[in-house]
Amino acid sequence: MDGPRRHGVPPKEAITGGFSGGADFFTYILTGLLIGLLLDWWTGWSPIMTIVWSIIGMAVGAHRMWQRSAVIEEQARKLSHGA
Repeated sequence: MDGPRRHGVPPKEAITGGFSGGADFFTYILTGLLIGLLLDWWTGWSPIMTIVWSIIGMAVGAHRMWQRSAVIEEQARKLSHGA
């Protein structure tokens, strides 16, 4: 949490142990899958929406992992003083 600390809420790293990247990736895929299943049920377009939204979930998850790795690389570069 970068902002002010809320009382009684531990930092994210304390809950996840710092290994939330894979869980986030899985969550994006699962969310896309569930949205696709809901849209398939609602529109009647059997597997189309499930496939499309699963792919969207994978793409968003991969993009977020890419962003997270860039932040980690930048932090490592600062710690090594650019060496």
